Amino acid sequence: MTAPGPLDLRLVDAVDRLSRALRIARQDIATKHGLSLLQLQLLEHLAPRHIKRVGELARNFGVTQPTASDALTALEGKGYVERGSDPTDRRATTVTLTATGARLASQISEEFAPIVEAERTTSADERGTALHVVLSEIRRLQNLGIITVDRSCFSCHHFQPPEPGREGHAYCTLLRETLRQQDLRVDCPEHSTLTGSAPR
Repeated sequence: MTAPGPLDLRLVDAVDRLSRALRIARQDIATKHGLSLLQLQLLEHLAPRHIKRVGELARNFGVTQPTASDALTALEGKGYVERGSDPTDRRATTVTLTATGARLASQISEEFAPIVEAERTTSADERGTALHVVLSEIRRLQNLGIITVDRSCFSCHHFQPPEPGREGHAYCTLLRETLRQQDLRVDCPEHSTLTGSAPR
């Protein structure tokens, strides 16, 4: 009987397989609406966040600014986004969804929901533990310089981890709320980057 292989590699393989499955599902939805995968992801990302800078969007998806700009130009041509000047920095270009783009983003979310919300065999506590592990790995890779953008709780100034050696939950000083593992945020709009620290 063959050995299962190192735990770290099995974890990476499992996350990679999940990522590929979700990517295929998103690609199918994108094709249905005549979008590229990046265009669909941009619509998803802009939906709850309103106005974003082009450079910020490029960094978030790990693409060059010209690549992001090309995708946004295509979306603009379809009437889904509009660009403007950032009032705080005239050199920067901002992007926001149009009413048509917001409706499409909502429709995409509804089409993707059954995949995410399909019947589960795990509890909320188990999924919270899994989320904690994955976010810890993301933070570790960010500290190594492999991941450039991380707006999760673990990289946020407002996040206070549970005290070592004590049972309890983490705490968000901005929301003034305790955080169970299943409450952790992956991409927080109120994120305030924590600098110069090790993963928590």
